[in-house]
Amino acid sequence: MIATRKVNWISDADIQGFFDHVDHQRLMELLSKRIADPRLLRLIQRFLDAGVMIDGRFHETDEGVAQGSVLSPLLANVYLHYVLDQWFEEVVKNHIDGEAYLFRFADDFICCFQQADDAKRFQSTLVKRLGRFGLSLAPEKTKLIRFGRFAARDSKEMNEGAPKTFDFLGFTHYCGLSREGKFKLKRRTSKKKFRAKVQAMSDWLRGQLTTPLSIVWESVQRKLQGHYQYYGINDNWPWLLKFRTATKCLLFRWLRRRSQTGKTAWTWESFYRWLDRMSLANPVKLTDLIAAYR
Repeated sequence: MIATRKVNWISDADIQGFFDHVDHQRLMELLSKRIADPRLLRLIQRFLDAGVMIDGRFHETDEGVAQGSVLSPLLANVYLHYVLDQWFEEVVKNHIDGEAYLFRFADDFICCFQQADDAKRFQSTLVKRLGRFGLSLAPEKTKLIRFGRFAARDSKEMNEGAPKTFDFLGFTHYCGLSREGKFKLKRRTSKKKFRAKVQAMSDWLRGQLTTPLSIVWESVQRKLQGHYQYYGINDNWPWLLKFRTATKCLLFRWLRRRSQTGKTAWTWESFYRWLDRMSLANPVKLTDLIAAYR
């Protein structure tokens, strides 16, 4: 939509503690719109009222849905379908002058607008809309940015510097140019997700000091392949290699730490000789998202 439609502004908003603040009464009212069986509704109500165990202690739940449970993602999607999706299609789009589009995945969503006034009115109205259902926005994570094919030109005319970026589903989206010099929406791994993935790899290796090397190596290969499969999209090749390099450094430190003969057992020279025999998984190809959605 950003690349092919009239999109000039992005409303990037974040619902504060969404899974912890779902209103049980409101949720049951919304569920009853499509579910007529009272037994099923009672079962869902019992699930919501069951409480949670945190560090061995029971906590009552008068609001929210338990994160990690099998039913919570479904209930959360139903809740936001009525709170956000349906409202945007039936109300917001009928009260604005330009084009507008909403993209949501669970509680993460991005709204695209053609006109700045529409985007500003939407953000102010969104606060009231969410408040009616016991939800609120995180002010520090909510912003309105100029974005799209004319963002670079308009930002320059307004002395705003380079166009801003936004993060969505683990990627930083930014305005770029294709090889032909035309506008292109580009993406790279967001710095926040990259640091989290590297930290997760480090924490996992720290717990594998006594695990046989062959098992650890196989698991590392699978972790790298999984990372490549998700983040292996257009324009993100440098960040794939960056994650591979970070993993390689973590492996070197892990091998030196688990060596019984001390740190002198492994040097970078011996480590690279070992990598020649036990090759580390490389990214193979990138997915062209534009071609995939044509």
